[in-house]
Amino acid sequence: MIPVKQLVGSLRYALKDMQGVNYSDFELVEAINHAAWQLYSRIAEQFVSAGLKKKILVVDESGSASLPTDFLKIHQIGMADEGRAVPVSYTARNDGEYRIIGDTFYALEGVYSLEYYYVPVRVSSLSDFLDVTPATSPYIEKVALAMLGNDLESAENVVRACVKSMTARDISHFEDIGPVQIFGGKL
Repeated sequence: MIPVKQLVGSLRYALKDMQGVNYSDFELVEAINHAAWQLYSRIAEQFVSAGLKKKILVVDESGSASLPTDFLKIHQIGMADEGRAVPVSYTARNDGEYRIIGDTFYALEGVYSLEYYYVPVRVSSLSDFLDVTPATSPYIEKVALAMLGNDLESAENVVRACVKSMTARDISHFEDIGPVQIFGGKL
């Protein structure tokens, strides 16, 4: 969680507009919202773990539960009480099948562990907090600056650089499989 006030201050400094003469707080906050949406939707498209959240969904006898307000797309779902994976199916609601329609999750009654990609909820004032990781906040600032300058190509380049950087972090977190064993004969 990053304070919006901090992001707006950084943008004002970069724009050399500390007194707020050229840009209103509203313009800067909207640029931050657009930048966060653009960045996190691309993170989800590329399956980068920096854009993942977890949530427990309780489906009652009605067969539905509300999805989180920041839900973008599903990554993985499992039965929270049994720890088994639920196969993806969009047909009938039989055992192990579910549906997502709008902002509602439909499945058989039970407790589900949902891992999903999110887009930060829009912020509206300087006292709000933007739900992003600290590693992505510099990229959000750069994308917002590019958008304020009406330079969409630069904004897209920053988004690509962020996704590339975050993907590289994911790759470096492979499980250690132990010492390398080499088999062979004479050299």
